[in-house]
Amino acid sequence: MTSGLFRPAAVWIFFTALAYAPWAYGGTTVESIDTINCLLAAVLVLWIVDLAVSRRRPELPRLLVIVVAALLVIDGWMVLNAAAIFDSVFGTFSRLRQPVPHLPGSVDYALSVASMIRCALLLGVTLFIVDLSQDKRWLVRLWGAIAIVGGSVALLGLLQKASGAGMIFWHPAPPGGTMTFFASYYYHGNAGAYLNLVLPLTSGLAVRSFVTGSNAGLRALWLTIFVLTLVAVFANTARTAQAIAILLLIAVSVRVGPRLLKRFSRAEKNIALAGAAAILLALFAVAHVSHLEQPIERWGQFSENFSTDARWLSATVALRSLPRVGLFGFGPGTFRSVFPSFNSTSAAPAPGEWRFLHDDYLQTMMEWGWIGSALWAALFFGGLIVAVRRLNSGDARDWLPRRRLLLSLVAIALAGVALHALADFPLQIASIQLYVATYLGMCWGSARWRSEKSEDRSQKSESADR
Repeated sequence: MTSGLFRPAAVWIFFTALAYAPWAYGGTTVESIDTINCLLAAVLVLWIVDLAVSRRRPELPRLLVIVVAALLVIDGWMVLNAAAIFDSVFGTFSRLRQPVPHLPGSVDYALSVASMIRCALLLGVTLFIVDLSQDKRWLVRLWGAIAIVGGSVALLGLLQKASGAGMIFWHPAPPGGTMTFFASYYYHGNAGAYLNLVLPLTSGLAVRSFVTGSNAGLRALWLTIFVLTLVAVFANTARTAQAIAILLLIAVSVRVGPRLLKRFSRAEKNIALAGAAAILLALFAVAHVSHLEQPIERWGQFSENFSTDARWLSATVALRSLPRVGLFGFGPGTFRSVFPSFNSTSAAPAPGEWRFLHDDYLQTMMEWGWIGSALWAALFFGGLIVAVRRLNSGDARDWLPRRRLLLSLVAIALAGVALHALADFPLQIASIQLYVATYLGMCWGSARWRSEKSEDRSQKSESADR
């Protein structure tokens, strides 16, 4: 294998991971998480080999490197200095010998090790995408891969709705069936969060195919994928995801709408209106087949279920634990082992077992503490800030239009998942984590994006050096 094949091999394996993660139960089983980890490890190894062979140093934002390094140090230290390991059978903690007893350490060594591996790979993916996003060709291919995978998951969900399936097609249904799954996800809230991540990008490809004069086949493909994704969001019974999808559509319309109107002539606007009417009729037909009345019925039950929702009780328990989390928390990934002890001593305990808290921010605080949470916030919201600042800078005018459009859609999608994380746990799911890491890589990578002419000169220079 020559040096020029390492990078393409890494990218195609990464595309495989993007496709596998949502289809393998969203990355919520032990087997699927292990496979995702192996795929991402292969991607990072090939990327590092490519950098070494080509003697190329990736252009990474300094702040991003500092944040990533700090998170890896905290994660590694909490594992190294672990104080105990949780025995799930007896519900007790078995003490371990700490190298430095007076310093913080994880309360569950096993869970923190698993979290450390996952975090290291995801942070590595963010750096990998920062580097990959500098290449305009791979960036467009990445955009298309995300849309195609998202459309396929949406199609699966609609087929299940239309057929009245009691469970994921290839999974045996429990007695009496279940209403909490959608597509390849066991929990409809996670499915909705995933679909909302890809919805803005599918809409952008549909719009771009018409604006750039793509052939009829591509127009049909991207428009079909967008319609499938849009209908799937509202055919799903996750109310939070539906509300956020409406906000996403408004944001995308504000971003894309004015420019479309300026580019279209009066005749083209009339054609667009007729096309929109046809799409609405198609949506109505697909919605009827997909039993859209089910999510509508759930909205009718919203007021009576709101005050009795156990997630508010669990959030109250988590809030009361914050004074004890300290600077570094109880340890990455340890929520499921520490929450029961706080819940059992609460005046109003939340019923049932809680693997995840329905609030990613509170769960992150419990696991990572004040400093770790601040670093994760810097990684996530720092990427959003970088993207917004770059879009509003004068340099953005020299970018290719596809880059400006993609970056704005990625920022909108990330804002949507940030809202969703207030009332659910999308950022704890491996497939969603992978897509968020990918989007953050594009946001942080935009800090190094250059004009088309300077990029072409750089690529020619690299080719000459090889």
